[in-house]
Amino acid sequence: MGTYSSVTRMGAYEPFDLQIARGQVDGHSIVSIFGYSAAVGSTAQGPLWEGLTLSGGNYVYPSSAAPLVLVSDSATDNTTRSVVINGLDANYNILQETIALNGTTNVTTTNSFLRINSMEMLNSTNTGNITASISSTVYAKIAAGVGQTQMSIYTVPAGYSFYLTYSQFDASIGFTSSNYMISAEWNKFNSGTQSGQITLTHQSTFVQKQEVPFNNSPIAHPEKTDLQFTVKANTGSPFVVSCYQGGYLIKNPD
Repeated sequence: MGTYSSVTRMGAYEPFDLQIARGQVDGHSIVSIFGYSAAVGSTAQGPLWEGLTLSGGNYVYPSSAAPLVLVSDSATDNTTRSVVINGLDANYNILQETIALNGTTNVTTTNSFLRINSMEMLNSTNTGNITASISSTVYAKIAAGVGQTQMSIYTVPAGYSFYLTYSQFDASIGFTSSNYMISAEWNKFNSGTQSGQITLTHQSTFVQKQEVPFNNSPIAHPEKTDLQFTVKANTGSPFVVSCYQGGYLIKNPD
């Protein structure tokens, strides 16, 4: 199909979101980005993921595509348990691989990954902490007993555009006269006229909860854009913060 049209397909009264979730609209899919950390501080903004520390700071991506080394800190996560890795290859094309674990022994992917968008357990919840690394640098982690990564980062695949329709943050910070959280979305462009630029898309303060619906004006993100949804406290730490960002991934016209 040369043009992917965002119109209803299977009936006038079925919600469009449901049609996309059911795979009934060509070239459309739903993207859900979950982030969580119990180590949010006040030093610098950073995306929510299991590698975040109180010093914060942006997530640093691999400099080039390379095989991932996966390992658990529990021998129970053995060859009966597998991890599905959803990421991108050297050309930002969608890449997925399923790899069987071997407990505390390293296992290496067949494919080379430039980006990791998520990892999840395939057939059982993990007992230990599972990490995915390149040259000893951890780029993704599944916390013990969780079953999937919780990373508020996402990179748009080549040939697609991502449209953000909703953003939510929840924090353990209390209502006082001085404490608040600062949320922000940072984009790094890896194609087009803005290639190499890092842009602060939007920034806001909140206490305990922030909900931002973009349903009537979705925010477009072009192919190969790195997104990081970041947060920090203005003072005090540590705080527990979770977030959810959702939207549509739509294939670009040929």
